[in-house]
Amino acid sequence: MMTLEVRGDGDMPATDLGYLLHKHPDRMQTFDTSQGAARVFYPRAGVPECRVALHVDGEGVRSRDEAQRHVSTIPYAASSRFVVAIGKVFGDALAGRCAHPELVEHSWEIAISVPSVPIGGPVGPEELFRPLGWDVEVSRQPLRPAGWGDSPYAGVSLQGRHTVRDALRHVCVLLPVIADDKHYFVDELEIDKLERLGDGWLSTHPHRDRIISGYVKRVRPLVDLAVERLTGSDPTEADPTGPEPADRRGAETPGTVGQAGSVVAARRESLARRRLEAVAESVRAAHGRSVLDLGCGEGRLLDALAADGTHTRLAGVDVSVTALHRATERLGRRRDVDLWQSSLMYADSRCRGFDVAVLMEVIEHIDQTRLPVAAASVFDGMAPRTVVVTTPNREHNARYGLGDDEFRHPDHRFEFTRAEFARWCDDVAAEYRYTVALGEIGDPDAEAGAPTQSAVFTRIDEVSR
Repeated sequence: MMTLEVRGDGDMPATDLGYLLHKHPDRMQTFDTSQGAARVFYPRAGVPECRVALHVDGEGVRSRDEAQRHVSTIPYAASSRFVVAIGKVFGDALAGRCAHPELVEHSWEIAISVPSVPIGGPVGPEELFRPLGWDVEVSRQPLRPAGWGDSPYAGVSLQGRHTVRDALRHVCVLLPVIADDKHYFVDELEIDKLERLGDGWLSTHPHRDRIISGYVKRVRPLVDLAVERLTGSDPTEADPTGPEPADRRGAETPGTVGQAGSVVAARRESLARRRLEAVAESVRAAHGRSVLDLGCGEGRLLDALAADGTHTRLAGVDVSVTALHRATERLGRRRDVDLWQSSLMYADSRCRGFDVAVLMEVIEHIDQTRLPVAAASVFDGMAPRTVVVTTPNREHNARYGLGDDEFRHPDHRFEFTRAEFARWCDDVAAEYRYTVALGEIGDPDAEAGAPTQSAVFTRIDEVSR
């Protein structure tokens, strides 16, 4: 459980917290998450002070260890599993989306309380939160009977002046580091998430490298890549005569088995790179002159396509303003690429008229019940000649050490098996008059298939022509 309280400031009543969190103060709301039912309610809702509570029951988590089915700290201790629920329930607040934009950048007097946090990492709450301007109080929880000492759990209370967005981002990055607990497989996508959540504060944190190391489970190639992307420097070029950084000791080297049971490949052979190259090749094969990247993120695909010089128009849209800022930085002064904020859930006339549309690792971030709305938006509203889609293959997750009920990334709302993806593609193609060709990306497994599955849709009137 976590509580977050803000104090009203001048013309900003504290109940405006409801706008920022997209949760009305007068109601209790319940959300299904991969970690169980998450309930949001307001113990206090007034103009001077407003407090929101998030409770996750942990009932959605299964354990392969029979003992853990009956003795589990998941409903009581906040670590990476709790952060997954925060991302699901307060995703709009983390992304800085609000109907009242002036509230997003407003700094409030904020108090956060997390009653039980596993203290297992090499760096404690005080060292992590105080450099960010928080007053920190850690209350160790004694074991019973008396004389057994303190338990490995503690209550953590924070007070400081921050935006609600930044406060939640601090918690989401630092809680798993404090607990030294990441329960899911990590890859380069986790670095993308770390960049988003750490924007504006992580690169200058005095314990930056320790935070990065803990966040990516001390997997050495990921640590090096994250440091490089966050600082613009290559960590492999450090002075070889200097001392080994504390967070690097015991880190895995390329080719060793990771904590999630996976083999970490060299960066140049990463699945993310192979996926990008496969999608770029599918776009080129479609011979479209104009390309729209839906959910463009930081613009890596657009950057690759722009380098070809064969497209007359390139454009990217994303719901995240932060991602679009990074895409702008990546693309530099290219005048042949347009970027704007948009969502698949709403009609946008600017997204029409493109030859090719790309949904690279996008559909799994949409609630499955709303997937038909997204499909109609793309295949009917935008109606491009070609649509390229990639999404994780859920069957391959076991090769990463993930359980049946665990997704590859905490922001995923669902993941298709190969049969489910094939049925979805066939249904979409039939409804909107497209043909579809399925494919795989990454090294295939004899039983589980490749880690990524793909589909290229071609409009039937274009095939006939």
